[in-house]
Amino acid sequence: MGKPKVLVIGSGGVGTISAVSLKHNNQSEVTLVVRSDYNLINNQGYSINSCTYGKLTNWQPHHLAKSVEDAVERFGPFDYVLLTTKNIPDGPVTCEDIIAPAIKSGDEVIILLQNGISIEKTMLERFPGHLILSGVSLIASTYQQGHVENKGPDIVFLGDFVKPSKHPLSKEKIDEFISIYHNPDFNQITIDEDVQKTRWEKLIYNSTFNTITALVNLDATRLQINNANEELLRPAMMEVIAIAKSVGVECDTSRVELMIHIGDGLFYAPSMCVDMRKKQLMELEIILGNPIRIAKENGVSTPVLSVIYSLLKMVQFRLKEERKMFVINEDDFQGNSDKYPAVFEEKYTH
Repeated sequence: MGKPKVLVIGSGGVGTISAVSLKHNNQSEVTLVVRSDYNLINNQGYSINSCTYGKLTNWQPHHLAKSVEDAVERFGPFDYVLLTTKNIPDGPVTCEDIIAPAIKSGDEVIILLQNGISIEKTMLERFPGHLILSGVSLIASTYQQGHVENKGPDIVFLGDFVKPSKHPLSKEKIDEFISIYHNPDFNQITIDEDVQKTRWEKLIYNSTFNTITALVNLDATRLQINNANEELLRPAMMEVIAIAKSVGVECDTSRVELMIHIGDGLFYAPSMCVDMRKKQLMELEIILGNPIRIAKENGVSTPVLSVIYSLLKMVQFRLKEERKMFVINEDDFQGNSDKYPAVFEEKYTH
């Protein structure tokens, strides 16, 4: 038996450092899908400034691929499919569609190293019988034009979305992936027996700081200068904790103060704010839409989060229109404005 083959889909700050970790361990064969910057990385590799791996120049994984199809054709089949792209189910392509060419049998292990809640449900529906693992990353890493700036250590929590696991190989595959990913003194990857709780606790930050900074186009500190801690952030965070409790997940309320002060003094723009500024679609539905829908199903009041979500849907609408995902015919919207949402749904979302 040769080394396990790992396909990393997503060549941004998180995906690239994941590939670095896997290659550095040298216990697997790593293929990285690089789409828009393939020619750049193929010719000169990555320049990486990492707090743990140091300065790397002309770095490449074992294999580069232009697309998932290209990766499968030249370097597949794969034992692990590690997905680190942004998860935007209301975008032009779903995560299920992205990874589909790499799913050739029932043996591939799918790892979602992504943000959000309920992201596994559509995967389980699309690929029944597959082992689908949750990866929660706490890394601080960004990518731009061939350069990765990795300012925070690579910390990953890995576990089965389903508790207790229904897959016979769950424990075996989790252990194996940890063994091929972990580099002592360089990164930290550990088994998480309660990944849903970990996801909700991360959501306490993401569904508040991420969303509000994107809505008002201010970094986190400028948000707090304007009294957001009291008026928006703490109330919204408590709403997240209440939603989690409604599905049986008990988050420690001390996480609120931890998240409020985690970036004190850092004029830091969270990823959703950065996406908005770059006119890229945001991870709105998996970070805020899904929790809001759970709240409605379970009768949890979310006055702050609901307003933020409604307003951010309009920002996302603007981004989609600017990207020509649809073109509004103004003649379609004559008459009773109460009917406009239904008209849009019928004519523009199919």
